[in-house]
Amino acid sequence: AADPRVHRVPCRRSGRAPSSRLLKGWSAARCYRRAYFTLWRVASLEVTCPAKMPSDKFEALVKGEQSVGIPAIRITRKIANQLLETQKAVVDDLEKKLNTSRKPSSFATGVSVSGHTDVTETTVPTRNVVMVLPGEDPILKNEYIILGGHFDHLGMGGSSSRQQDTVAVHPGADDNASGVGMILELVQKLAATPNSHKRSIAVVAFSGEEEGLLGSKQFVDHPEIDLTKVNAMVNLDMVGRLNENSMLQIGGVGTAEPLKKMIYADVDTTVLKLSLSEEGYGPSDHASFYGKNIPVLFISSGAHLDYHTPADKWEKVNYPGMVKIADVTYKMITDLANMNTKLAFLEAGPKEQVSRGLRKKGVTLGIMPDFAGNVKNGLRADFVTPGKPGALGGLKKGDIITSINGKEVNNIQDYMFRMSQLKHGETISVEVLRGTEKVVLLIQL
Repeated sequence: AADPRVHRVPCRRSGRAPSSRLLKGWSAARCYRRAYFTLWRVASLEVTCPAKMPSDKFEALVKGEQSVGIPAIRITRKIANQLLETQKAVVDDLEKKLNTSRKPSSFATGVSVSGHTDVTETTVPTRNVVMVLPGEDPILKNEYIILGGHFDHLGMGGSSSRQQDTVAVHPGADDNASGVGMILELVQKLAATPNSHKRSIAVVAFSGEEEGLLGSKQFVDHPEIDLTKVNAMVNLDMVGRLNENSMLQIGGVGTAEPLKKMIYADVDTTVLKLSLSEEGYGPSDHASFYGKNIPVLFISSGAHLDYHTPADKWEKVNYPGMVKIADVTYKMITDLANMNTKLAFLEAGPKEQVSRGLRKKGVTLGIMPDFAGNVKNGLRADFVTPGKPGALGGLKKGDIITSINGKEVNNIQDYMFRMSQLKHGETISVEVLRGTEKVVLLIQL
């Protein structure tokens, strides 16, 4: 912002601010969905913008919205207009001005307000669902293959939705009913097929994945089985949208020496094309197991435009494609369950705690953007640095970034603002225009 007193701050603050603090020097900041009044670095008042939130209702506090260390208070537009009376201004007019000019519009109101904030976070219990299919070998049955996928989703939306201003059921047919459904089919076949698994199969449906891999982290921190006896973990997340190119994505192939060779032996590449990634860490529950030195495979048909929106419905699932993926996954699981020797873990890429600790500054995709603004309604990546989050997530040179987490990116200023709201370790959806095709990428920061 041009005025150093103006700061865009999120709405959530943990802990207590000093009560009855005198708040002076109000300023009006730039409006997207919300307008902010900043108080000389003391506090922030937040008011919803009429065009985006006509009802002027308060939104629920959402976990993950970061704090910059000052109180953030939500007020109605009626109260905001009272604060603006001294300058003969109203929120509606400010919103139109800000959204038209796309520039900060700051002024002091001369109004003083006292108040305090107190946010109490409430937690509720949830559960992983675990079962074990005993192995058929008297010795190897004491070792395990873990087959897992998450069963939670976004409910009515929230901060993870790519349609931020929509309150509607997010069915999650692909993310991740497709993975859970495939797990049930695979286990049924394994149970009904003699000599299919010398090792035991631990089947886990994880809760809390969308809130930050909570269920899988709980499982590995408080395991029901001896993790040193786990040969590999296979994670199914979004396996219901095999596209016309029949591209199957498999991550973690570098976490044990035989995995890549095994995959090529199991997959008919005339039927399914493979996109393999060495890295063991990624935006799903397998990352928790990789952090415990367990070989992992992350199987997915990839992201799409309906990801984290109400449009992720069962009618759009590619069921014949799911059968193809299930067939090759079954082969991989039986290979892992029946091999004579246990896999030796290999580190392939940074683990979560390492990657977060190494980077102290703001997050980055690792691109050189088109500073000249040659592209309208987007930001072109003129270079993508190998090994950085963008490249690892599939971003390519020449891709035009049009949105991040469902929020528009029309120019480099929009891009920098969107990135400033993100944190290390977060998984984001980046929508790009690649030629004439719209592509959604899941990128781990």
